[in-house]
Amino acid sequence: MQLILWRKQKLSSIIAICVVVFAVLICLRLSVWQYQRGEQKQQQLSQLAVSSQQGVMDWQALQNLPDGVNKTGLQVKVSGVVNKQHYWLLDNQIYQGQVGYDLLAAVSIKGETAPLIVNFGWLKAPADRNQLPSVAWPSSALITATVQIKQGQLQGFTLADDIGAESGWPKRIQGVDLAIFSRQLEQPLHAFIGYRKEADGLATPHYKSVVMGPDKHYAYAVQWLLIGLACAVIAYFSMRRRHHENKST
Repeated sequence: MQLILWRKQKLSSIIAICVVVFAVLICLRLSVWQYQRGEQKQQQLSQLAVSSQQGVMDWQALQNLPDGVNKTGLQVKVSGVVNKQHYWLLDNQIYQGQVGYDLLAAVSIKGETAPLIVNFGWLKAPADRNQLPSVAWPSSALITATVQIKQGQLQGFTLADDIGAESGWPKRIQGVDLAIFSRQLEQPLHAFIGYRKEADGLATPHYKSVVMGPDKHYAYAVQWLLIGLACAVIAYFSMRRRHHENKST
């Protein structure tokens, strides 16, 4: 009987140790991941700082950059014709606590065969989900605007399996996918998008290059590390106490 009880206690201790080790490893992995995210954000901020020092470029200067250069963060003055008949409304965009859409449209720049997708900013969502916000396009199709370029990682966070583009125009979408936009417009597009910087009454620009700074990621890394250490310490003293109790009995 004592042998069976001893084996049960031994098995219970092994299972408890495995659970604790697994929990600690998860916490350490999350800590490392948050630290790496902080490093990535720091590099991104450094790149944006270098880009901002170049000021507002003209379109030709942007085009003269080498193909391998990531253009994220560069500010460019563009002038072109907006495709008012074919545009997208990016769903679930929050601005000052209100739900709405981001207005995206193709801008054809003079001398370019491929249009540039421009995010003009935020529009408030109607109370009825079945309705889309109306867009008060300016009478002139030609616009001149300063945009901030973003290249790579355009999709952003979404729970949808795809961007969910509806039939007809405008299209309500759940994410940004230039390949899908290109197929829908039946023409090639530039491999980056522009976020309009200045408000013009059409929509409200609200784009932020870095939403969460590196300091918060570093703080989360320390938090997960401390949680992992706390799990290990609590488990150690708990098993030690249990061991002494078993010896006394």
